[in-house]
Amino acid sequence: MEYQIEQVSEVVKKIKITATQEEVKEMIEKVCGEIRKTAKVPGFRPGKAPISTIKRYFSDTVKENLLTTIISQELAQILEKENINPLRFPNVASYEVDLEEDQLKSLEFLVEVKPEIELKPEDYKGIKVKKTAREIGDEDVEKVIEGLRNRLVKWNEVERESKEGDLVEVEYEVKSKDGEEEKGKVSVVLGSNQVWKEIEDNISGKKKGEEGTISFKAPDDKKYGKFAGKEVEVKFKILSVKEKELPEVNDEFAKKYGFENLEEMKKQIREDLETAEETRRSEEVENQIVDHLLSKIDVPVPPSLLEMEIMAQAELQLRRLSQLGARIESINPQSVVEMVRPMAERTAKIKLILEKVAELENIEVSEEDLDNEIKKLADTFFGGDVNKAKESLEQRGLIQRIREDVLRQKALDKLIELAEIAEVPAGEDNNE
Repeated sequence: MEYQIEQVSEVVKKIKITATQEEVKEMIEKVCGEIRKTAKVPGFRPGKAPISTIKRYFSDTVKENLLTTIISQELAQILEKENINPLRFPNVASYEVDLEEDQLKSLEFLVEVKPEIELKPEDYKGIKVKKTAREIGDEDVEKVIEGLRNRLVKWNEVERESKEGDLVEVEYEVKSKDGEEEKGKVSVVLGSNQVWKEIEDNISGKKKGEEGTISFKAPDDKKYGKFAGKEVEVKFKILSVKEKELPEVNDEFAKKYGFENLEEMKKQIREDLETAEETRRSEEVENQIVDHLLSKIDVPVPPSLLEMEIMAQAELQLRRLSQLGARIESINPQSVVEMVRPMAERTAKIKLILEKVAELENIEVSEEDLDNEIKKLADTFFGGDVNKAKESLEQRGLIQRIREDVLRQKALDKLIELAEIAEVPAGEDNNE
Protein backbone atom coordinates (compact mmCIF):
# COMPACT_ATOMS: atom_id res chain seq x y z
CA MET A 1 0.00 0.00 0.00
CA GLU A 2 1.07 3.56 -0.65
CA TYR A 3 0.05 6.80 1.00
CA GLN A 4 0.19 10.56 0.64
CA ILE A 5 0.05 13.13 3.45
CA GLU A 6 -1.44 16.57 2.92
CA GLN A 7 -1.24 19.36 5.49
CA VAL A 8 -4.83 20.64 5.53
CA SER A 9 -4.15 23.15 8.29
CA GLU A 10 -1.67 23.67 11.11
CA VAL A 11 -3.61 21.15 13.20
CA VAL A 12 -5.11 18.78 10.61
CA LYS A 13 -3.39 16.33 8.26
CA LYS A 14 -5.05 14.33 5.48
CA ILE A 15 -3.73 10.83 4.80
CA LYS A 16 -4.71 9.28 1.47
CA ILE A 17 -4.14 5.54 1.12
CA THR A 18 -4.02 3.67 -2.19
CA ALA A 19 -3.61 -0.04 -2.88
CA THR A 20 -3.19 -2.33 -5.85
CA GLN A 21 -5.94 -4.72 -6.90
CA GLU A 22 -3.88 -7.66 -5.67
CA GLU A 23 -3.41 -6.09 -2.23
CA VAL A 24 -7.11 -5.33 -1.91
CA LYS A 25 -8.09 -8.79 -3.10
CA GLU A 26 -5.83 -10.44 -0.53
CA MET A 27 -7.27 -8.38 2.34
CA ILE A 28 -10.88 -8.95 1.20
CA GLU A 29 -10.34 -12.68 1.06
CA LYS A 30 -8.93 -12.70 4.58
CA VAL A 31 -11.86 -10.66 5.84
CA CYS A 32 -14.38 -12.89 4.07
CA GLY A 33 -12.61 -15.97 5.39
CA GLU A 34 -13.14 -14.80 8.95
CA ILE A 35 -16.78 -13.92 8.31
CA ARG A 36 -17.73 -17.23 6.73
CA LYS A 37 -16.48 -19.19 9.76
CA THR A 38 -19.67 -18.27 11.58
CA ALA A 39 -21.89 -16.95 8.77
CA LYS A 40 -25.14 -18.71 7.98
CA VAL A 41 -25.67 -18.78 4.22
CA PRO A 42 -28.67 -20.61 2.67
CA GLY A 43 -27.51 -23.72 0.78
CA PHE A 44 -24.07 -23.88 2.39
CA ARG A 45 -22.69 -25.49 5.48
CA PRO A 46 -20.90 -23.16 7.96
CA GLY A 47 -17.47 -22.21 6.64
CA LYS A 48 -18.12 -23.57 3.13
CA ALA A 49 -19.69 -20.61 1.32
CA PRO A 50 -17.49 -19.23 -1.49
CA ILE A 51 -15.88 -15.78 -1.14
CA SER A 52 -18.12 -14.36 -3.88
CA THR A 53 -21.20 -15.38 -1.91
CA ILE A 54 -19.88 -13.87 1.32
CA LYS A 55 -19.23 -10.62 -0.55
CA ARG A 56 -22.79 -10.57 -1.86
CA TYR A 57 -24.60 -11.54 1.36
CA PHE A 58 -22.44 -9.56 3.80
CA SER A 59 -21.16 -6.66 1.71
CA ASP A 60 -21.59 -4.03 4.45
CA THR A 61 -19.84 -6.20 7.03
CA VAL A 62 -17.01 -6.97 4.59
CA LYS A 63 -16.48 -3.27 3.89
CA GLU A 64 -16.58 -2.40 7.57
CA ASN A 65 -14.13 -5.13 8.55
CA LEU A 66 -11.84 -4.24 5.66
CA LEU A 67 -11.69 -0.64 6.87
CA THR A 68 -10.97 -1.81 10.42
CA THR A 69 -8.13 -3.98 9.11
CA ILE A 70 -6.60 -1.10 7.17
CA ILE A 71 -6.83 1.21 10.19
CA SER A 72 -5.30 -1.28 12.63
CA GLN A 73 -2.52 -2.39 10.30
CA GLU A 74 -1.71 0.09 7.53
CA LEU A 75 -2.76 3.39 9.12
CA ALA A 76 -1.15 2.51 12.44
CA GLN A 77 2.15 1.86 10.65
CA ILE A 78 1.91 5.12 8.72
CA LEU A 79 1.34 7.13 11.90
CA GLU A 80 4.28 5.47 13.62
CA LYS A 81 6.59 5.85 10.62
CA GLU A 82 5.72 9.54 10.12
CA ASN A 83 5.81 10.22 13.87
CA ILE A 84 2.24 11.51 13.83
CA ASN A 85 0.48 11.54 17.21
CA PRO A 86 -3.27 11.94 16.69
CA LEU A 87 -5.20 13.87 19.32
CA ARG A 88 -8.13 11.57 18.77
CA PHE A 89 -9.13 8.63 16.61
CA PRO A 90 -8.67 9.58 12.92
CA ASN A 91 -11.80 10.61 11.10
CA VAL A 92 -12.68 8.76 7.88
CA ALA A 93 -13.05 11.53 5.31
CA SER A 94 -13.85 9.23 2.39
CA TYR A 95 -14.09 5.48 1.87
CA GLU A 96 -15.26 3.62 -1.22
CA VAL A 97 -14.41 0.05 -2.17
CA ASP A 98 -15.63 -2.08 -5.10
CA LEU A 99 -15.93 -5.64 -3.82
CA GLU A 100 -16.74 -7.01 -7.27
CA GLU A 101 -13.55 -5.61 -8.82
CA ASP A 102 -11.41 -5.77 -5.66
CA GLN A 103 -10.62 -2.09 -5.96
CA LEU A 104 -10.07 0.52 -3.25
CA LYS A 105 -11.47 3.54 -5.03
CA SER A 106 -11.08 6.06 -2.22
CA LEU A 107 -9.74 6.09 1.34
CA GLU A 108 -8.81 9.28 3.16
CA PHE A 109 -8.38 10.05 6.85
CA LEU A 110 -8.33 13.38 8.63
CA VAL A 111 -5.96 13.38 11.59
CA GLU A 112 -5.92 16.11 14.24
CA VAL A 113 -2.51 16.90 15.71
CA LYS A 114 -1.02 19.44 18.06
CA PRO A 115 0.27 22.57 16.32
CA GLU A 116 3.97 23.16 15.89
CA ILE A 117 4.69 25.99 18.32
CA GLU A 118 7.81 28.08 17.78
CA LEU A 119 8.86 29.21 21.23
CA LYS A 120 12.21 30.93 21.62
CA PRO A 121 14.01 31.17 24.98
CA GLU A 122 13.54 34.95 24.99
CA ASP A 123 9.79 34.44 24.59
CA TYR A 124 9.38 32.70 27.93
CA LYS A 125 12.51 33.31 30.01
CA GLY A 126 12.82 36.42 32.13
CA ILE A 127 9.24 37.61 31.65
CA LYS A 128 8.84 40.84 33.60
CA VAL A 129 5.83 40.86 35.91
CA LYS A 130 4.69 42.85 38.91
CA LYS A 131 3.19 41.52 42.12
CA THR A 132 1.20 43.81 44.38
CA ALA A 133 2.28 43.64 47.99
CA ARG A 134 -0.73 44.03 50.26
CA GLU A 135 -0.64 43.23 53.97
CA ILE A 136 -3.73 41.99 55.77
CA GLY A 137 -4.69 44.48 58.49
CA ASP A 138 -7.16 44.66 61.37
CA GLU A 139 -9.65 46.50 59.14
CA ASP A 140 -9.77 43.49 56.79
CA VAL A 141 -10.59 41.20 59.70
CA GLU A 142 -13.28 43.62 60.89
CA LYS A 143 -14.90 43.65 57.45
CA VAL A 144 -15.26 39.88 57.57
CA ILE A 145 -16.67 40.03 61.08
CA GLU A 146 -19.14 42.70 59.99
CA GLY A 147 -20.30 40.38 57.20
CA LEU A 148 -20.76 37.56 59.72
CA ARG A 149 -22.74 39.91 61.98
CA ASN A 150 -25.09 40.67 59.11
CA ARG A 151 -25.77 36.95 58.66
CA LEU A 152 -27.26 36.97 62.18
CA VAL A 153 -29.23 40.18 61.74
CA LYS A 154 -32.65 40.58 63.36
CA TRP A 155 -35.28 42.97 62.02
CA ASN A 156 -37.46 44.63 64.66
CA GLU A 157 -40.60 46.54 63.71
CA VAL A 158 -40.61 50.19 64.77
CA GLU A 159 -43.24 52.93 64.89
CA ARG A 160 -41.25 55.78 63.37
CA GLU A 161 -40.32 57.27 60.02
CA SER A 162 -38.14 55.03 57.88
CA LYS A 163 -34.48 55.89 57.31
CA GLU A 164 -31.49 54.51 55.46
CA GLY A 165 -30.68 50.96 56.55
CA ASP A 166 -34.27 50.13 57.53
CA LEU A 167 -36.20 47.24 56.01
CA VAL A 168 -39.42 48.61 54.55
CA GLU A 169 -42.25 46.39 53.29
CA VAL A 170 -44.23 48.13 50.55
CA GLU A 171 -47.41 47.33 48.68
CA TYR A 172 -47.36 48.92 45.23
CA GLU A 173 -49.24 49.31 41.96
CA VAL A 174 -47.61 50.61 38.77
CA LYS A 175 -49.53 51.77 35.69
CA SER A 176 -48.34 53.27 32.43
CA LYS A 177 -50.37 55.39 30.02
CA ASP A 178 -50.30 52.65 27.38
CA GLY A 179 -52.03 50.16 29.70
CA GLU A 180 -49.14 48.22 31.23
CA GLU A 181 -49.81 47.28 34.88
CA GLU A 182 -47.98 45.61 37.72
CA LYS A 183 -48.81 45.21 41.40
CA GLY A 184 -47.35 43.37 44.35
CA LYS A 185 -45.40 43.58 47.59
CA VAL A 186 -41.69 44.07 48.09
CA SER A 187 -39.29 44.37 51.05
CA VAL A 188 -36.54 46.93 50.55
CA VAL A 189 -33.47 47.86 52.57
CA LEU A 190 -33.31 51.63 52.13
CA GLY A 191 -30.05 52.82 50.60
CA SER A 192 -29.29 49.53 48.83
CA ASN A 193 -30.73 50.48 45.41
CA GLN A 194 -33.07 47.48 45.39
CA VAL A 195 -35.95 49.37 43.78
CA TRP A 196 -36.36 52.26 41.39
CA LYS A 197 -34.77 55.44 42.74
CA GLU A 198 -38.04 57.37 42.34
CA ILE A 199 -39.84 54.88 44.60
CA GLU A 200 -37.06 54.67 47.21
CA ASP A 201 -36.83 58.47 47.46
CA ASN A 202 -40.56 58.65 48.21
CA ILE A 203 -40.90 55.78 50.69
CA SER A 204 -37.91 57.00 52.67
CA GLY A 205 -39.14 59.00 55.66
CA LYS A 206 -42.59 57.37 55.66
CA LYS A 207 -44.22 55.52 58.58
CA LYS A 208 -46.22 52.31 58.63
CA GLY A 209 -49.67 52.86 57.09
CA GLU A 210 -48.73 55.93 55.08
CA GLU A 211 -49.58 55.98 51.39
CA GLY A 212 -48.45 57.97 48.39
CA THR A 213 -48.65 58.43 44.64
CA ILE A 214 -45.86 59.47 42.30
CA SER A 215 -45.87 60.14 38.58
CA PHE A 216 -42.77 60.33 36.37
CA LYS A 217 -41.32 59.28 33.06
CA ALA A 218 -39.24 56.17 33.54
CA PRO A 219 -35.74 56.42 32.08
CA ASP A 220 -35.05 54.29 29.02
CA ASP A 221 -33.09 51.80 31.12
CA LYS A 222 -33.43 48.01 31.25
CA LYS A 223 -33.84 48.05 35.04
CA TYR A 224 -37.27 49.60 34.49
CA GLY A 225 -38.32 46.57 32.47
CA LYS A 226 -41.53 46.95 30.48
CA PHE A 227 -42.01 50.49 31.84
CA ALA A 228 -38.71 51.83 30.46
CA GLY A 229 -39.19 55.14 28.61
CA LYS A 230 -42.88 55.40 29.58
CA GLU A 231 -44.97 57.79 31.64
CA VAL A 232 -45.89 55.86 34.82
CA GLU A 233 -47.94 56.32 37.97
CA VAL A 234 -46.95 54.45 41.12
CA LYS A 235 -49.25 54.06 44.12
CA PHE A 236 -47.73 52.66 47.30
CA LYS A 237 -48.54 51.89 50.93
CA ILE A 238 -46.04 51.26 53.73
CA LEU A 239 -46.91 47.95 55.39
CA SER A 240 -44.08 47.93 57.94
CA VAL A 241 -40.81 49.57 58.93
CA LYS A 242 -38.13 47.48 60.62
CA GLU A 243 -34.73 48.43 61.97
CA LYS A 244 -31.63 46.28 61.99
CA GLU A 245 -30.37 44.70 65.18
CA LEU A 246 -26.88 43.22 64.94
CA PRO A 247 -25.32 40.91 67.53
CA GLU A 248 -22.51 42.19 69.72
CA VAL A 249 -19.03 41.07 68.76
CA ASN A 250 -17.93 38.98 71.73
CA ASP A 251 -17.09 35.41 72.71
CA GLU A 252 -20.75 34.37 72.47
CA PHE A 253 -20.89 35.69 68.92
CA ALA A 254 -17.74 33.72 68.03
CA LYS A 255 -19.20 30.52 69.51
CA LYS A 256 -22.12 30.74 67.10
CA TYR A 257 -19.61 30.20 64.30
CA GLY A 258 -17.88 27.29 66.03
CA PHE A 259 -14.99 29.12 67.71
CA GLU A 260 -13.99 28.93 71.37
CA ASN A 261 -13.74 32.69 71.71
CA LEU A 262 -13.43 35.95 69.76
CA GLU A 263 -9.64 35.90 69.79
CA GLU A 264 -9.56 32.47 68.13
CA MET A 265 -12.12 33.66 65.58
CA LYS A 266 -10.07 36.72 64.62
CA LYS A 267 -6.90 34.64 64.38
CA GLN A 268 -8.53 32.15 62.00
CA ILE A 269 -10.07 34.91 59.88
CA ARG A 270 -6.66 36.57 59.53
CA GLU A 271 -5.01 33.29 58.53
CA ASP A 272 -7.73 32.63 55.94
CA LEU A 273 -7.36 36.14 54.54
CA GLU A 274 -3.58 35.77 54.33
CA THR A 275 -3.95 32.45 52.51
CA ALA A 276 -6.44 34.03 50.10
CA GLU A 277 -4.09 36.98 49.56
CA GLU A 278 -1.17 34.67 48.79
CA THR A 279 -3.34 32.82 46.29
CA ARG A 280 -4.34 36.14 44.72
CA ARG A 281 -0.70 37.17 44.38
CA SER A 282 0.21 33.86 42.74
CA GLU A 283 -2.69 34.13 40.31
CA GLU A 284 -1.73 37.73 39.56
CA VAL A 285 1.76 36.63 38.52
CA GLU A 286 0.47 33.61 36.59
CA ASN A 287 -2.03 35.73 34.66
CA GLN A 288 0.63 38.25 33.63
CA ILE A 289 2.92 35.46 32.42
CA VAL A 290 0.11 33.84 30.46
CA ASP A 291 -0.98 37.17 28.94
CA HIS A 292 2.62 37.82 27.88
CA LEU A 293 2.92 34.42 26.17
CA LEU A 294 -0.41 34.78 24.39
CA SER A 295 0.63 38.20 23.10
CA LYS A 296 3.86 36.74 21.69
CA ILE A 297 2.61 33.51 20.18
CA ASP A 298 -0.35 32.75 17.92
CA VAL A 299 -1.49 29.23 18.75
CA PRO A 300 -4.00 27.45 16.47
CA VAL A 301 -6.30 25.24 18.53
CA PRO A 302 -7.27 21.77 17.24
CA PRO A 303 -11.09 21.49 16.98
CA SER A 304 -11.26 18.46 19.29
CA LEU A 305 -9.29 20.21 22.04
CA LEU A 306 -11.51 23.28 21.78
CA GLU A 307 -14.61 21.11 21.88
CA MET A 308 -13.40 19.31 25.01
CA GLU A 309 -12.57 22.59 26.73
CA ILE A 310 -15.94 24.10 25.82
CA MET A 311 -17.75 21.07 27.22
CA ALA A 312 -15.76 21.20 30.46
CA GLN A 313 -16.34 24.90 31.00
CA ALA A 314 -20.01 24.72 29.99
CA GLU A 315 -20.58 21.98 32.57
CA LEU A 316 -18.81 24.07 35.19
CA GLN A 317 -20.90 27.13 34.31
CA LEU A 318 -24.16 25.17 34.49
CA ARG A 319 -23.12 23.74 37.86
CA ARG A 320 -22.49 27.24 39.18
CA LEU A 321 -25.83 28.49 37.88
CA SER A 322 -27.57 25.53 39.51
CA GLN A 323 -25.91 26.33 42.83
CA LEU A 324 -27.26 29.87 42.50
CA GLY A 325 -30.78 28.48 42.10
CA ALA A 326 -31.16 28.83 38.34
CA ARG A 327 -33.44 26.39 36.50
CA ILE A 328 -30.93 24.62 34.28
CA GLU A 329 -33.59 23.03 32.07
CA SER A 330 -34.76 26.49 30.96
CA ILE A 331 -31.30 27.57 29.79
CA ASN A 332 -30.44 27.32 26.10
CA PRO A 333 -27.34 25.06 25.92
CA GLN A 334 -26.07 26.88 22.83
CA SER A 335 -26.08 30.20 24.70
CA VAL A 336 -23.87 28.65 27.40
CA VAL A 337 -21.52 27.26 24.74
CA GLU A 338 -21.13 30.67 23.11
CA MET A 339 -20.65 32.32 26.49
CA VAL A 340 -17.74 30.05 27.47
CA ARG A 341 -16.17 29.74 24.00
CA PRO A 342 -13.70 32.69 24.32
CA MET A 343 -12.38 31.51 27.68
CA ALA A 344 -12.29 27.89 26.47
CA GLU A 345 -10.18 28.91 23.47
CA ARG A 346 -7.83 30.90 25.70
CA THR A 347 -7.46 27.98 28.11
CA ALA A 348 -6.74 25.54 25.28
CA LYS A 349 -4.01 27.85 23.92
CA ILE A 350 -2.45 28.19 27.36
CA LYS A 351 -2.35 24.42 27.79
CA LEU A 352 -0.59 23.95 24.46
CA ILE A 353 1.98 26.62 25.27
CA LEU A 354 2.71 25.14 28.69
CA GLU A 355 3.18 21.70 27.14
CA LYS A 356 5.72 23.24 24.76
CA VAL A 357 7.53 24.87 27.68
CA ALA A 358 7.62 21.50 29.44
CA GLU A 359 9.18 19.97 26.32
CA LEU A 360 11.82 22.69 25.98
CA GLU A 361 12.72 22.58 29.67
CA ASN A 362 12.73 18.76 29.79
CA ILE A 363 10.05 18.74 32.47
CA GLU A 364 8.61 15.34 33.34
CA VAL A 365 6.00 14.02 35.74
CA SER A 366 7.36 11.43 38.16
CA GLU A 367 5.27 8.79 39.86
CA GLU A 368 5.79 10.74 43.08
CA ASP A 369 4.35 13.87 41.42
CA LEU A 370 1.33 11.88 40.27
CA ASP A 371 0.82 10.25 43.67
CA ASN A 372 0.96 13.64 45.39
CA GLU A 373 -1.72 15.02 43.09
CA ILE A 374 -3.93 11.97 43.61
CA LYS A 375 -3.50 12.40 47.37
CA LYS A 376 -4.73 16.00 47.09
CA LEU A 377 -7.78 14.81 45.18
CA ALA A 378 -8.32 12.05 47.74
CA ASP A 379 -8.26 14.58 50.59
CA THR A 380 -10.75 16.82 48.77
CA PHE A 381 -13.21 14.33 47.28
CA PHE A 382 -12.63 10.90 48.83
CA GLY A 383 -12.22 11.59 52.53
CA GLY A 384 -8.48 11.00 52.31
CA ASP A 385 -8.82 7.47 50.91
CA VAL A 386 -6.01 7.39 48.32
CA ASN A 387 -6.76 3.85 47.11
CA LYS A 388 -10.40 4.68 46.54
CA ALA A 389 -9.44 7.86 44.68
CA LYS A 390 -6.95 6.04 42.46
CA GLU A 391 -9.43 3.27 41.66
CA SER A 392 -12.13 5.77 40.76
CA LEU A 393 -9.79 7.81 38.56
CA GLU A 394 -8.52 4.71 36.77
CA GLN A 395 -12.05 3.46 36.11
CA ARG A 396 -12.96 6.81 34.53
CA GLY A 397 -9.74 6.97 32.52
CA LEU A 398 -8.61 10.18 34.19
CA ILE A 399 -5.08 9.26 35.28
CA GLN A 400 -3.50 10.48 32.04
CA ARG A 401 -5.45 13.74 32.22
CA ILE A 402 -4.21 14.30 35.77
CA ARG A 403 -0.66 13.56 34.64
CA GLU A 404 -1.04 16.20 31.91
CA ASP A 405 -2.44 18.73 34.41
CA VAL A 406 0.57 18.16 36.69
CA LEU A 407 2.94 18.57 33.75
CA ARG A 408 1.38 21.90 32.79
CA GLN A 409 1.46 23.13 36.39
CA LYS A 410 5.15 22.22 36.65
CA ALA A 411 5.76 24.15 33.43
CA LEU A 412 3.94 27.18 34.85
CA ASP A 413 5.95 26.92 38.07
CA LYS A 414 9.11 26.90 35.94
CA LEU A 415 7.99 30.05 34.12
CA ILE A 416 7.44 31.76 37.48
CA GLU A 417 10.90 30.64 38.58
CA LEU A 418 12.39 32.11 35.38
CA ALA A 419 10.37 35.35 35.53
CA GLU A 420 11.61 38.70 36.80
CA ILE A 421 9.10 39.56 39.51
CA ALA A 422 8.97 43.02 41.06
CA GLU A 423 6.82 43.75 44.11
CA VAL A 424 4.83 46.98 44.02
CA PRO A 425 2.60 48.60 46.66
CA ALA A 426 -1.11 47.78 46.46
CA GLY A 427 -2.96 50.27 44.29
CA GLU A 428 -0.05 50.94 41.97
CA ASP A 429 -0.56 50.10 38.29
CA ASN A 430 0.85 46.62 37.78
CA ASN A 431 0.62 46.51 34.02
CA GLU A 432 3.79 46.01 32.07
